[in-house]
Amino acid sequence: MIHCGDSQLRRPDILNTGQFTDNSGRDANVIALYLLAAIAVIGFAADRLFFYPRRRQSDIISQAFPDEWRKQLERDMVHYTRLPQDLRKKLEDGVLLLLDRVSFYGCNGVEVTDAMKRLIAAHGALLTCGMRTGYDSGIRTILVYPDGYRAPSHTAEGMVHTTTSDARLGESWGDGRVVLAWSTLKQEAADPQATSNLAIHEFAHQLDTLDGQADGAPPLSSGEQARNWEAVFSESWERLKAAPTNPHNVLDPYGATNPAEFFAVATEAFFQSPQALQTHEPHLYDCLKGFYQLSPADWGKQT
Repeated sequence: MIHCGDSQLRRPDILNTGQFTDNSGRDANVIALYLLAAIAVIGFAADRLFFYPRRRQSDIISQAFPDEWRKQLERDMVHYTRLPQDLRKKLEDGVLLLLDRVSFYGCNGVEVTDAMKRLIAAHGALLTCGMRTGYDSGIRTILVYPDGYRAPSHTAEGMVHTTTSDARLGESWGDGRVVLAWSTLKQEAADPQATSNLAIHEFAHQLDTLDGQADGAPPLSSGEQARNWEAVFSESWERLKAAPTNPHNVLDPYGATNPAEFFAVATEAFFQSPQALQTHEPHLYDCLKGFYQLSPADWGKQT
Protein backbone atom coordinates (compact mmCIF):
# COMPACT_ATOMS: atom_id res chain seq x y z
CA MET A 1 0.00 0.00 0.00
CA ILE A 2 1.00 3.60 -0.45
CA HIS A 3 0.46 6.03 2.43
CA CYS A 4 0.78 9.78 2.05
CA GLY A 5 3.59 11.15 4.22
CA ASP A 6 5.56 7.87 4.29
CA SER A 7 9.27 8.43 3.76
CA GLN A 8 9.38 5.16 1.74
CA LEU A 9 7.05 4.04 -0.97
CA ARG A 10 6.34 0.32 -1.07
CA ARG A 11 5.26 -1.72 -4.05
CA PRO A 12 1.93 -3.46 -3.97
CA ASP A 13 2.01 -6.74 -2.11
CA ILE A 14 1.50 -8.88 -5.21
CA LEU A 15 4.71 -7.49 -6.66
CA ASN A 16 6.58 -7.34 -3.35
CA THR A 17 6.45 -11.13 -3.02
CA GLY A 18 8.49 -11.59 -6.14
CA GLN A 19 6.09 -14.43 -7.26
CA PHE A 20 3.94 -14.63 -10.40
CA THR A 21 0.90 -16.91 -11.04
CA ASP A 22 1.06 -18.91 -14.30
CA ASN A 23 -2.51 -19.84 -15.49
CA SER A 24 -1.56 -21.03 -18.95
CA GLY A 25 -1.97 -24.72 -18.08
CA ARG A 26 -5.42 -24.22 -16.58
CA ASP A 27 -6.51 -22.10 -19.54
CA ALA A 28 -5.39 -24.81 -21.95
CA ASN A 29 -7.46 -27.38 -20.05
CA VAL A 30 -10.54 -25.17 -20.15
CA ILE A 31 -10.12 -24.62 -23.89
CA ALA A 32 -9.75 -28.37 -24.42
CA LEU A 33 -12.95 -29.01 -22.47
CA TYR A 34 -14.83 -26.45 -24.56
CA LEU A 35 -13.54 -28.05 -27.76
CA LEU A 36 -14.57 -31.50 -26.60
CA ALA A 37 -18.01 -30.21 -25.67
CA ALA A 38 -18.38 -28.52 -29.07
CA ILE A 39 -17.32 -31.71 -30.87
CA ALA A 40 -19.84 -33.71 -28.82
CA VAL A 41 -22.65 -31.28 -29.66
CA ILE A 42 -21.77 -31.30 -33.36
CA GLY A 43 -21.57 -35.08 -33.36
CA PHE A 44 -24.94 -35.40 -31.64
CA ALA A 45 -26.53 -32.95 -34.08
CA ALA A 46 -25.03 -34.77 -37.08
CA ASP A 47 -26.32 -38.07 -35.76
CA ARG A 48 -29.86 -36.72 -35.28
CA LEU A 49 -29.90 -34.96 -38.65
CA PHE A 50 -28.21 -37.53 -40.85
CA PHE A 51 -27.40 -40.88 -39.31
CA TYR A 52 -30.37 -41.48 -37.00
CA PRO A 53 -32.99 -40.93 -39.76
CA ARG A 54 -31.15 -43.43 -41.96
CA ARG A 55 -30.94 -45.98 -39.16
CA ARG A 56 -34.59 -45.41 -38.38
CA GLN A 57 -35.55 -45.80 -42.02
CA SER A 58 -33.49 -48.97 -42.34
CA ASP A 59 -35.08 -50.43 -39.22
CA ILE A 60 -38.58 -49.65 -40.49
CA ILE A 61 -38.28 -51.11 -43.98
CA SER A 62 -36.55 -54.21 -42.60
CA GLN A 63 -39.85 -55.11 -40.95
CA ALA A 64 -41.97 -57.76 -42.64
CA PHE A 65 -45.04 -56.47 -44.47
CA PRO A 66 -47.87 -58.60 -43.05
CA ASP A 67 -49.83 -60.86 -45.44
CA GLU A 68 -53.02 -59.45 -43.97
CA TRP A 69 -52.01 -55.99 -45.17
CA ARG A 70 -51.26 -57.32 -48.67
CA LYS A 71 -54.66 -58.98 -48.85
CA GLN A 72 -56.31 -55.72 -47.83
CA LEU A 73 -54.51 -53.74 -50.54
CA GLU A 74 -55.28 -56.41 -53.14
CA ARG A 75 -58.94 -56.10 -52.19
CA ASP A 76 -59.21 -52.32 -51.74
CA MET A 77 -56.62 -50.76 -54.07
CA VAL A 78 -56.68 -51.36 -57.82
CA HIS A 79 -53.25 -49.82 -58.34
CA TYR A 80 -51.62 -52.27 -55.97
CA THR A 81 -52.80 -55.23 -58.08
CA ARG A 82 -51.43 -53.61 -61.25
CA LEU A 83 -47.95 -52.90 -59.92
CA PRO A 84 -45.02 -55.09 -60.99
CA GLN A 85 -43.60 -57.12 -58.11
CA ASP A 86 -40.48 -54.98 -57.63
CA LEU A 87 -42.60 -51.85 -57.32
CA ARG A 88 -44.99 -53.58 -54.93
CA LYS A 89 -42.08 -54.10 -52.56
CA LYS A 90 -41.11 -50.42 -52.80
CA LEU A 91 -44.72 -49.36 -52.23
CA GLU A 92 -44.88 -51.58 -49.15
CA ASP A 93 -41.69 -49.97 -47.81
CA GLY A 94 -43.26 -46.56 -48.46
CA VAL A 95 -46.38 -47.55 -46.54
CA LEU A 96 -44.28 -48.54 -43.52
CA LEU A 97 -42.37 -45.25 -43.65
CA LEU A 98 -45.49 -43.10 -44.01
CA LEU A 99 -47.22 -44.87 -41.13
CA ASP A 100 -44.19 -43.96 -39.02
CA ARG A 101 -43.97 -40.33 -40.20
CA VAL A 102 -47.62 -39.29 -40.44
CA SER A 103 -50.20 -38.46 -37.77
CA PHE A 104 -53.83 -39.27 -38.63
CA TYR A 105 -56.85 -37.48 -37.18
CA GLY A 106 -60.54 -38.21 -37.68
CA CYS A 107 -62.96 -35.30 -38.20
CA ASN A 108 -66.75 -35.06 -37.85
CA GLY A 109 -66.93 -38.26 -35.85
CA VAL A 110 -64.58 -40.41 -37.95
CA GLU A 111 -62.50 -42.98 -36.11
CA VAL A 112 -59.46 -43.61 -38.29
CA THR A 113 -58.75 -47.35 -38.21
CA ASP A 114 -55.43 -49.02 -38.98
CA ALA A 115 -56.91 -50.34 -42.24
CA MET A 116 -57.87 -46.81 -43.27
CA LYS A 117 -54.37 -45.57 -42.47
CA ARG A 118 -52.83 -48.30 -44.61
CA LEU A 119 -55.01 -47.58 -47.64
CA ILE A 120 -54.33 -43.85 -47.42
CA ALA A 121 -50.59 -44.38 -46.92
CA ALA A 122 -50.50 -46.76 -49.89
CA HIS A 123 -51.64 -43.95 -52.19
CA GLY A 124 -48.95 -41.67 -50.85
CA ALA A 125 -46.38 -44.43 -51.36
CA LEU A 126 -47.64 -45.09 -54.90
CA LEU A 127 -46.46 -41.66 -56.05
CA THR A 128 -42.93 -42.20 -54.73
CA CYS A 129 -42.36 -45.92 -55.30
CA GLY A 130 -40.32 -45.20 -58.42
CA MET A 131 -38.05 -42.76 -56.59
CA ARG A 132 -35.17 -43.54 -54.26
CA THR A 133 -36.08 -45.52 -51.15
CA GLY A 134 -37.21 -43.25 -48.35
CA TYR A 135 -38.07 -40.28 -50.58
CA ASP A 136 -39.88 -37.87 -48.28
CA SER A 137 -43.05 -36.48 -49.84
CA GLY A 138 -43.44 -33.97 -47.01
CA ILE A 139 -46.73 -35.38 -45.70
CA ARG A 140 -46.92 -35.06 -41.92
CA THR A 141 -50.60 -34.81 -40.96
CA ILE A 142 -53.72 -36.32 -42.54
CA LEU A 143 -57.22 -35.26 -41.53
CA VAL A 144 -59.98 -37.66 -42.53
CA TYR A 145 -63.62 -36.60 -42.95
CA PRO A 146 -66.41 -39.15 -43.49
CA ASP A 147 -67.41 -37.51 -46.78
CA GLY A 148 -67.53 -34.06 -48.35
CA TYR A 149 -67.23 -31.14 -45.95
CA ARG A 150 -67.38 -27.37 -45.95
CA ALA A 151 -64.33 -25.18 -45.40
CA PRO A 152 -64.04 -21.38 -45.10
CA SER A 153 -63.08 -19.47 -48.21
CA HIS A 154 -61.81 -15.88 -48.17
CA THR A 155 -62.04 -13.41 -51.07
CA ALA A 156 -61.06 -9.77 -51.34
CA GLU A 157 -62.20 -7.12 -53.81
CA GLY A 158 -60.57 -3.84 -53.02
CA MET A 159 -61.42 -2.98 -49.43
CA VAL A 160 -64.21 -5.57 -49.27
CA HIS A 161 -63.26 -8.89 -47.69
CA THR A 162 -65.74 -11.75 -47.80
CA THR A 163 -65.74 -15.07 -45.99
CA THR A 164 -67.92 -17.90 -47.28
CA SER A 165 -67.75 -21.69 -47.13
CA ASP A 166 -67.08 -24.09 -49.97
CA ALA A 167 -67.96 -27.75 -50.34
CA ARG A 168 -64.77 -29.79 -50.61
CA LEU A 169 -63.54 -33.35 -50.86
CA GLY A 170 -59.92 -32.66 -50.02
CA GLU A 171 -57.21 -30.09 -49.43
CA SER A 172 -53.43 -29.90 -49.33
CA TRP A 173 -51.40 -27.40 -47.32
CA GLY A 174 -47.77 -26.37 -47.57
CA ASP A 175 -47.03 -27.39 -43.98
CA GLY A 176 -47.56 -31.08 -44.71
CA ARG A 177 -51.29 -31.25 -43.93
CA VAL A 178 -53.65 -33.16 -46.19
CA VAL A 179 -57.44 -33.36 -45.82
CA LEU A 180 -59.36 -36.26 -47.37
CA ALA A 181 -63.00 -37.36 -47.65
CA TRP A 182 -62.94 -41.06 -46.81
CA SER A 183 -66.05 -42.16 -48.74
CA THR A 184 -64.69 -40.75 -52.01
CA LEU A 185 -61.17 -42.04 -51.43
CA LYS A 186 -62.36 -45.57 -50.63
CA GLN A 187 -64.69 -45.75 -53.64
CA GLU A 188 -62.12 -44.48 -56.13
CA ALA A 189 -59.33 -46.67 -54.75
CA ALA A 190 -61.26 -49.86 -55.50
CA ASP A 191 -62.90 -48.79 -58.79
CA PRO A 192 -61.01 -50.01 -61.90
CA GLN A 193 -63.05 -47.58 -64.04
CA ALA A 194 -62.34 -44.46 -61.98
CA THR A 195 -60.66 -41.65 -63.92
CA SER A 196 -60.21 -39.49 -60.83
CA ASN A 197 -58.45 -40.21 -57.57
CA LEU A 198 -58.75 -37.84 -54.63
CA ALA A 199 -55.76 -39.20 -52.71
CA ILE A 200 -53.43 -39.06 -55.71
CA HIS A 201 -54.58 -35.51 -56.47
CA GLU A 202 -53.91 -34.17 -52.97
CA PHE A 203 -50.63 -36.05 -52.52
CA ALA A 204 -49.45 -34.64 -55.86
CA HIS A 205 -49.93 -31.16 -54.36
CA GLN A 206 -47.61 -32.17 -51.53
CA LEU A 207 -44.87 -33.08 -54.00
CA ASP A 208 -45.43 -29.81 -55.86
CA THR A 209 -44.84 -27.76 -52.70
CA LEU A 210 -41.62 -29.50 -51.64
CA ASP A 211 -39.66 -26.58 -53.07
CA GLY A 212 -41.80 -24.12 -51.12
CA GLN A 213 -44.14 -23.09 -53.93
CA ALA A 214 -47.39 -24.52 -55.30
CA ASP A 215 -46.67 -23.68 -58.93
CA GLY A 216 -47.03 -26.92 -60.85
CA ALA A 217 -43.26 -27.45 -60.94
CA PRO A 218 -42.02 -29.91 -58.29
CA PRO A 219 -38.31 -30.23 -57.52
CA LEU A 220 -36.60 -31.53 -60.66
CA SER A 221 -33.22 -33.18 -61.07
CA SER A 222 -31.62 -30.81 -63.57
CA GLY A 223 -31.93 -27.47 -65.28
CA GLU A 224 -32.57 -29.18 -68.60
CA GLN A 225 -35.41 -31.21 -67.09
CA ALA A 226 -36.88 -28.03 -65.58
CA ARG A 227 -36.77 -26.18 -68.92
CA ASN A 228 -38.41 -29.07 -70.75
CA TRP A 229 -40.99 -29.38 -67.99
CA GLU A 230 -41.91 -25.69 -68.24
CA ALA A 231 -42.28 -25.82 -72.03
CA VAL A 232 -44.36 -29.00 -72.12
CA PHE A 233 -46.58 -28.13 -69.17
CA SER A 234 -47.22 -24.60 -70.41
CA GLU A 235 -48.27 -25.88 -73.82
CA SER A 236 -50.55 -28.58 -72.39
CA TRP A 237 -52.07 -26.18 -69.88
CA GLU A 238 -52.83 -23.62 -72.58
CA ARG A 239 -54.58 -26.31 -74.64
CA LEU A 240 -56.70 -27.29 -71.67
CA LYS A 241 -57.58 -23.65 -70.89
CA ALA A 242 -58.59 -23.05 -74.50
CA ALA A 243 -61.07 -25.93 -74.48
CA PRO A 244 -61.64 -27.14 -70.92
CA THR A 245 -64.99 -28.77 -71.72
CA ASN A 246 -63.81 -30.67 -74.80
CA PRO A 247 -65.25 -34.18 -74.26
CA HIS A 248 -62.10 -35.69 -75.78
CA ASN A 249 -59.83 -34.19 -73.12
CA VAL A 250 -58.07 -36.82 -71.06
CA LEU A 251 -57.43 -34.13 -68.42
CA ASP A 252 -60.08 -32.94 -65.99
CA PRO A 253 -61.22 -29.36 -66.78
CA TYR A 254 -60.38 -28.41 -63.19
CA GLY A 255 -56.75 -28.50 -64.24
CA ALA A 256 -57.30 -25.24 -66.15
CA THR A 257 -57.70 -23.39 -62.82
CA ASN A 258 -53.98 -22.74 -62.28
CA PRO A 259 -50.60 -24.50 -62.77
CA ALA A 260 -50.75 -26.20 -59.36
CA GLU A 261 -54.13 -27.77 -60.13
CA PHE A 262 -52.93 -28.69 -63.60
CA PHE A 263 -50.04 -30.68 -62.12
CA ALA A 264 -52.37 -32.49 -59.70
CA VAL A 265 -54.89 -33.26 -62.46
CA ALA A 266 -52.13 -34.40 -64.83
CA THR A 267 -50.80 -36.70 -62.11
CA GLU A 268 -54.27 -38.19 -61.68
CA ALA A 269 -54.47 -38.90 -65.42
CA PHE A 270 -50.95 -40.34 -65.38
CA PHE A 271 -52.00 -42.99 -62.87
CA GLN A 272 -55.72 -43.38 -63.66
CA SER A 273 -55.68 -43.24 -67.49
CA PRO A 274 -52.05 -43.74 -68.48
CA GLN A 275 -52.59 -45.17 -71.96
CA ALA A 276 -54.99 -42.38 -72.88
CA LEU A 277 -52.60 -39.73 -71.57
CA GLN A 278 -49.71 -41.31 -73.43
CA THR A 279 -51.75 -41.29 -76.65
CA HIS A 280 -53.22 -37.78 -76.45
CA GLU A 281 -50.49 -35.97 -74.48
CA PRO A 282 -47.29 -37.96 -75.17
CA HIS A 283 -44.87 -35.19 -74.15
CA LEU A 284 -46.76 -34.55 -70.93
CA TYR A 285 -46.75 -38.27 -70.20
CA ASP A 286 -42.98 -38.42 -70.75
CA CYS A 287 -42.39 -35.48 -68.39
CA LEU A 288 -44.40 -37.17 -65.65
CA LYS A 289 -42.68 -40.48 -66.36
CA GLY A 290 -39.32 -38.76 -65.89
CA PHE A 291 -40.37 -37.14 -62.61
CA TYR A 292 -42.08 -40.14 -61.01
CA GLN A 293 -39.64 -42.65 -62.53
CA LEU A 294 -42.65 -44.81 -63.36
CA SER A 295 -44.55 -45.83 -66.50
CA PRO A 296 -48.09 -46.85 -65.52
CA ALA A 297 -48.99 -47.36 -69.21
CA ASP A 298 -46.72 -50.42 -69.11
CA TRP A 299 -48.33 -52.01 -66.07
CA GLY A 300 -50.97 -53.77 -68.15
CA LYS A 301 -54.14 -52.73 -69.89
CA GLN A 302 -56.43 -50.59 -67.72
CA THR A 303 -59.89 -52.14 -67.72
